[in-house]
Amino acid sequence: MHNSADPHASMLPNGQIKVIGLGDPVMDVLFRVDYQFLSTIAERSGGCIPITHEEMVWLAQLTAGHAEPSRVPGGSAANVLKGMANISSGRVHCILMGMVGADATAKDYKQKLQKQGVQPMLLESSAGPTATCLCFVTPDGQRTMRTCLGASSQLTSSSQLPANWADGATLLHCEGYCLYKPQLAAEVMAAAKKAGALISLDLASFECVHNCKEALLALLQSSLIDLVFANEEEALALLDEVAADATSVDDRVTAAQQVVLQYAQVCVISLGPRGCVARARGGAAGASPAGGVQIVDTIGAGDYFSSGFLYAYLMGCSLQECAAVGCQAGSEAVQTKGSMLSGAAWQRLRANVAA
Repeated sequence: MHNSADPHASMLPNGQIKVIGLGDPVMDVLFRVDYQFLSTIAERSGGCIPITHEEMVWLAQLTAGHAEPSRVPGGSAANVLKGMANISSGRVHCILMGMVGADATAKDYKQKLQKQGVQPMLLESSAGPTATCLCFVTPDGQRTMRTCLGASSQLTSSSQLPANWADGATLLHCEGYCLYKPQLAAEVMAAAKKAGALISLDLASFECVHNCKEALLALLQSSLIDLVFANEEEALALLDEVAADATSVDDRVTAAQQVVLQYAQVCVISLGPRGCVARARGGAAGASPAGGVQIVDTIGAGDYFSSGFLYAYLMGCSLQECAAVGCQAGSEAVQTKGSMLSGAAWQRLRANVAA
């Protein structure tokens, strides 16, 4: 892939690009379930809903008799950073900000994060356990998530973060779940913007868009956000929240992008097996088909799509090239169980970006 001179990224003294992620460090617990079982615990498949620790224990016990769990370190922002660190072969210095519990899960999480090339900037709290997400994966690969935030919910203000954390940052990437903590999101985005960083936001889930409508619209209207990522469900949920008028699905996706581009510079919509479409406020656009691969599960697919797109964007690629890299990364993710890609998958992605 041809990379033009890079207008988006500034360099650290060692030549690396500094990217910071804000999100909940979450240990994913994966269960493979059938449609009938899923219907007993969720009204619809997909999305992510916060639950209490008591609800988490009840759901885990209920599911234990139906499926064996597997545990994989995750969290949306963490997945995006792991993707960027691995695709870039270390050219991007990735740092995850968040809060974990003072427990063995946190220690394991940090060690595995570092092995993926991401530096933990993770505060510790004794007020709860490290966040955990129950991921129910159906035969079509769709995942339905229920998350107990635990200690991660204790990070509520930028005053808790280390001084000068944003210095030298090229990009701050925020997962949509930070909208449940609007003060933190606004403060961190403002600090990063003051330090000269771009700001990207992933809308996370259709429930998040619905539940955090006021926080989302306020942040968009603040003009702090440069790039917005959403899947089709999230885009349509946003359109419903602003009461826009459109008929067909494609028209509604376009209308959702037009709403976002009133405030942000770029809006990227992933369309699952139909690929993605990206548009910029200045009129540039890009689209790419999906890989047409067999789906194992969709956990992390949207996150790795974002990591591929963002890496290409920081390298100065066109929106068309960014869309292609994003879809390649997403295709690798859906062929992988959980949110950890293999070494061979990373090598394929690096080759595609360099081609």
